[in-house]
Amino acid sequence: SYVVGVVDKAAGTVKFTEAPQLRFKTVVKARSQFKPSQIGAKNTLARHILGETFGTVKRKKAIAAQERNKVKVDSLVSAEQVLKNVIDDSETLLPSLESIKEEQDAYRIIPPFNINATTPADVYKLESIMTASELKSIDVGFILEMKFKEDLKAELDKVYPSSWVFTKVFEALQTNQDKAKIQKYIYILFMMKFLTATRGALKKGTPLPPYVAPQITASMLDKFTEQQQDGAFVNTAFSDRHKDKLRSYIMCAILLVDGFRLDVDMLASDLKISAQKVSTACRELGCAIDISKKGSVEKKMAKLVTPLKFPVKTNGAKR
Repeated sequence: SYVVGVVDKAAGTVKFTEAPQLRFKTVVKARSQFKPSQIGAKNTLARHILGETFGTVKRKKAIAAQERNKVKVDSLVSAEQVLKNVIDDSETLLPSLESIKEEQDAYRIIPPFNINATTPADVYKLESIMTASELKSIDVGFILEMKFKEDLKAELDKVYPSSWVFTKVFEALQTNQDKAKIQKYIYILFMMKFLTATRGALKKGTPLPPYVAPQITASMLDKFTEQQQDGAFVNTAFSDRHKDKLRSYIMCAILLVDGFRLDVDMLASDLKISAQKVSTACRELGCAIDISKKGSVEKKMAKLVTPLKFPVKTNGAKR
């Protein structure tokens, strides 16, 4: 893999972007055969001899130019073999489709996965996103005591305005679900809040509200940021790639706690990105996108399916 670094001298930053690999393959199809001139090869040779002996300076230059431009078939045969050998040697260095897939799987910005899973429940583990101890540290007692829908929305919006989290928490309260379920929803809300972390908050190590358990903040900082040395200072980098990783973890968590399905349009509104970007990220998680229409309204649902298949970008010829 290759990256291109773009230096912003004014801001004193470096932004890294993955560089696509373009592979070229040269194929020698056939040699072109040219017909001899109409006056015949022998007559041409005789005319050249006479021209070199008795011709003017201009004529001699013209004969010399023709000789320089003459194509010798024997030399073409030798050159063709050399080119073929180079092409054959280079072709062995080209990665196969399987090796490209393995390399891309290793660098995917998604939670750890089981490629051999036979059911959606076996693909990802919620423990790799939020641990049991982190969930226990979330106090939802005040939420369980809420009786009015408006109060619940106002309290959740103080953390981050999410229609999905509000809907799920409200449903949980209406159906008397245990607090463990609500703790998972609140953890996802904290992940959404982390997306809005400012540079100053990251520098102070406070990207989440102060009432959030330190172990949750430390876990997210470890997963979704990177420490970079800038002279005598150490900065906490939260690049676009880190944000994409965090969004992937959010989507994966929603799939795991909500029946392996995800409302694309609702989440796009929550995360303030396009529905197309949500669909692309869901496909990177191994989801299929179901599109249904009710009248003029189109609804997109992402569904985790097995056997697990990820999109493969070849950027070149397949072998």
